[in-house]
Parts: sequence; structure tokens; C-alpha cells
Amino acid sequence: MTIVAVPSEAPGGLDARISAHFGHCAMFTLVQVQDGRVGDVTVLPNEGHEHGGCMAPVMLLKQHEVEALVAGGMGMRPLAGFQQVGIKVYHTGNAGTVGEAIELMAANRCQEFGEAQTCAGGGGECGGHDHEPRRDIERPPIDGTVDVRSDRVVSFHFTLREKDGEVIESSHNGRPARYLHGHDNLVPGLERALTGLEVGAHTVVEVSAAEGYGERNEDKVIDVPRDQLPPDIEVGGLVHAQDPSGGMMALTVTEVGDALVRLDANHPLAGMDLVFDITIVCIEAAVPEELEHGHPH
Repeated sequence: MTIVAVPSEAPGGLDARISAHFGHCAMFTLVQVQDGRVGDVTVLPNEGHEHGGCMAPVMLLKQHEVEALVAGGMGMRPLAGFQQVGIKVYHTGNAGTVGEAIELMAANRCQEFGEAQTCAGGGGECGGHDHEPRRDIERPPIDGTVDVRSDRVVSFHFTLREKDGEVIESSHNGRPARYLHGHDNLVPGLERALTGLEVGAHTVVEVSAAEGYGERNEDKVIDVPRDQLPPDIEVGGLVHAQDPSGGMMALTVTEVGDALVRLDANHPLAGMDLVFDITIVCIEAAVPEELEHGHPH
């Protein structure tokens, strides 16, 4: 049995309309799916971003044992959060209601997200690329040069490598990555290098650890008593805790002993010099809600 969550408009349930952006939905409809059949349906109010930022909805669904989310759009940070906690994220496709999305999910017809959600909107320079623009956001046309600059939504395909050449991740077998330029959605070194590029531009960017995910900090490696953690904890797993600012942080399990477990709060790419191979595929004007929330919808 799999518990699937769908961001929903009020009052939730199978007949409810799907909310366009998971983080700001009124509620989540949770549906039990087993062998292609729909089971129990429950409704979970969305607690929003007030506590824990974009990770708050992620942790809420994880606490309710959700294993899959079917959504229309989200930013790169929450998508990474879902991936960290083991919740798979799928795109709603043409589904308009929760029930339609669940039917597609049960029939294995939902496409899994890539590193970021599909490119949105009807304006800009999205035509002719291998992604599906959302049609529910009306975007203003861009006056002047269509290039990468602040307050524009940018989509790009990428291959990420270590400096010695080993590939870490690529978007080329899925959907392009997507971010809101000038709002700290990307590591500083990469965002700065993309400024001014136009659709179709290709660039290779070397990003040092300091300009990427930071240098490793051994003070972020801690030992925790084994009995304070779940019994099925294993190396490579993730533990989530509240940071001093009230947000959520992920710690990777690096060692499991009889009495102690070693946890590492460094980003998995911390301390690494990286090479990004980037091709710009879409540039659009952001809408006010995206500017308010700091990420694309």
C-alpha cells in the first residue's frame, strides 16, 4: 500500500480541484493506493511555511507516512527536500481533480519530476523545447532583450560533474531545472555566471566549493546516542532536526555503532569544486506571487 498526497483546494477529497502550487494549497488529500486500487481517503490541512520554510510541508507529509506526491509545480528547494526524505514527486499531467490525478498515479501514468518542476506559463521563450508549460499562469511579455536577469524565471538543462570529470547528476533524461533569478535559488557562483545569457546559450561553469555548497565544516558532524534514533536507521539515511532559526535541516547518517550514530549536517556536495554544463531553454517574466514567495510556481 502506498499513501499518495495531492495538494488540493478546499474542501479536499477526490472531487477537489488540484492546487496549482503544493506549498500554498489549502490542504492535502491523502489517498491509499494498493495494486492500482483506491482505498481510504483523508484530508490534511496545510500548515503553510510559517515554521520551517519550504521544508514545513515536506516534513508534514513525511510525518503522515506519505510516500508519493502528485503536484503541478514547486521550486527546486522543496523538491530536493522531498527527495531527501524519500517521498517521490510526480507531475499531475492533465489531471484537474484529485481523483483524476490518483487514477493516473494508480495506472503508472504520472511522470516523475526531475530536479525541478516543469517550465511554467504561456509567455516568454518556451516554445519548441522538451517540457510541458503550465497553462494556468498568465505571464506578461518581456520587453526588450529576453535574457537572464533578476525577477525572471529561468529553465535550463544541466550536467553536474565533479572537477575531476565524474558525473553527479543530469537533467537531460527528464525535465529542465527551473529557478527564479536573483532570489538565491541557485548557488552563488552558478547564478552569477548565468546572468545575461539568452535562450539557447550554452556555457560550462566551474564553481569552487566556497561559491557552491560551502566548505566542509567538521563541527557539523555529531555523534548521537543510538537509542535516540529510529531502530531502522542505516548508513546513508537521513535524519531531520530543527536548526537554531526554527527551520528544518537534514543530517546524513555516516556511521552506525552499537551505542552511537554519527550524523553529518554538511550538504552532500560541501567541500567539492564542481563543473556545471548548462543550456538555457526558457526565460519568462515572474508573476507577483512568485516574487513574493521567492521561487517559481
